[in-house]
Amino acid sequence: MPDLPSRSPAAQHRRDLVARSAIGILAQDGVRALTHRAVDASAGLPPGSTSHVARTREALLTLVVDALAESTLVDSGRVATWLDDDSSPLSVEELADHLAGLVETLAARHDDMRARYALIIELHDSPTLHAKLTTGSEVHATARRIATAALRRAGLPHAGSDVDELLGLMESLVFHRSAIDEQSPAHAILHAYLRGRASTRT
Repeated sequence: MPDLPSRSPAAQHRRDLVARSAIGILAQDGVRALTHRAVDASAGLPPGSTSHVARTREALLTLVVDALAESTLVDSGRVATWLDDDSSPLSVEELADHLAGLVETLAARHDDMRARYALIIELHDSPTLHAKLTTGSEVHATARRIATAALRRAGLPHAGSDVDELLGLMESLVFHRSAIDEQSPAHAILHAYLRGRASTRT
C-alpha cells in the first residue's frame, strides 16, 4: 500500500494552530465553549478555517486529543529514553527525583492538563476519545512501561497493581498541581510513598 502524502508545512502549521487554540478554549472556558467559530476567532483565522481542518466537532475533538497525546509522549519519552539507556540500580531518592520531574513537567503545561481533564469529564459518551485520554492510549502504555522499569530498577515491587498505584498517585499529583496548588510538593510526596513501599518489600 503506498504511503499517504505528507502534509505541507503550511497545512501542518494550520492544524497545530487550530489544535493549540482549541486547547486554550477548553482550558479557559470548558468543552461547551469549543466551537469552530470560537477557534477561528482565537487563532486569528478567517471564518471557516477550522472547518477546513476539522470538518465536524468530533474531528476537532480528535485533533485536540491527538495533540495532547503527542505532547505528553514527548515529555514521557525523555524519561523512557533515560531508563532504556541506563540499567544501573536506582535509589528511592533518585527515583523520586525523576518521577517528580515528570510530574512537574506535565503540570507546567497548564492549558494542556486543564483541557485534558475537561475532556475526560465530558467525553464519556465517546468511548474511543475517552480511552485515548485515559487507559486506552499510547500515553498510558508508555507510562506503564516507565513505571514498571523504574520500580524494578529501584528494587521495588513492580507487579501490575504496584504500577497502577504509582500511576494513580502521579496522576493525582499532576491534577493537584494543575488545578489546585502549583506549589504542591510532588517530590516529598513521591519520596514518602516510595520509601514506604521500600520498607514493605520482602
